[in-house]
Amino acid sequence: MHDYHEAMHIIEHAAEMAGKAQKDKVTKVHLVIGEGSSYSADSIRMYLEQNWAGTVCEGAELCVRSVKAKLRCPKCGAMFERIPFHYECPQCGTEGEPSEVGKEMEIEGFEFA
Repeated sequence: MHDYHEAMHIIEHAAEMAGKAQKDKVTKVHLVIGEGSSYSADSIRMYLEQNWAGTVCEGAELCVRSVKAKLRCPKCGAMFERIPFHYECPQCGTEGEPSEVGKEMEIEGFEFA
């Protein structure tokens, strides 16, 4: 259900930004969604399409940049992508710990007409 609320936030934020830019139409919505976040690009797209009728976002293209989840090595500080069932740092072999990289859900920007 949080995907629905995020979609509504995107529509509201887009309308606000379009007003500030003195534009009537949002042509593209740019998002960043981490693979380790609990958000689904397909679900957000569905909720946007269901709710943007009559708004400045109606018919806009959704552009999603996916970010791979990364682990942080507590020993050497290296950041690295986790290989399934392998958590070892490729530089020193220490077991990595979760980081915030790949957990994001952000509005990167809008394009207007």
